[in-house]
Amino acid sequence: MSISAIENQIIERLKAKIQDLHIEGFPEKPAEFKLIHPKGAILIHYQGGNYSEPKSLGCIYQDKKLEFSITIVMRHLRSHEGAYDCIDKVREILTGFKPENCSKMYPIKEEFLAEDNGLWQYSINFVMTTPSIEVDNEETSPVFKGISLEGTL
Repeated sequence: MSISAIENQIIERLKAKIQDLHIEGFPEKPAEFKLIHPKGAILIHYQGGNYSEPKSLGCIYQDKKLEFSITIVMRHLRSHEGAYDCIDKVREILTGFKPENCSKMYPIKEEFLAEDNGLWQYSINFVMTTPSIEVDNEETSPVFKGISLEGTL
């Protein structure tokens, strides 16, 4: 499963559960992002990943732990339409969500990012794991031909 595909599944999950905010992948040029939505926005991006030690002698099989950051940009802080409420909603929606070929997501940290002219920015980060399997460079397919990875996550 590609990083982009996982990010898209997270975006779709949030859009299905929160209809009153702008939700999209983090902008390519963050400095040019302008919040035009009357309430706020939720922006998603891949923060990075870590790999376990290989689990096989014959080929490389590892668990990859992926971290995604959900940035919340809101016009209010404490109201029912504020950043605090939005952080709680995102945590509830994504905790236990299982993107395709991944383990269930769980939160690992929340933090204040900035305040600028009444725009409050926070992030909440989630992790999940997915298998990382050596690819046979001759055929560009996993070395484990015919072996199902169902139940490994």
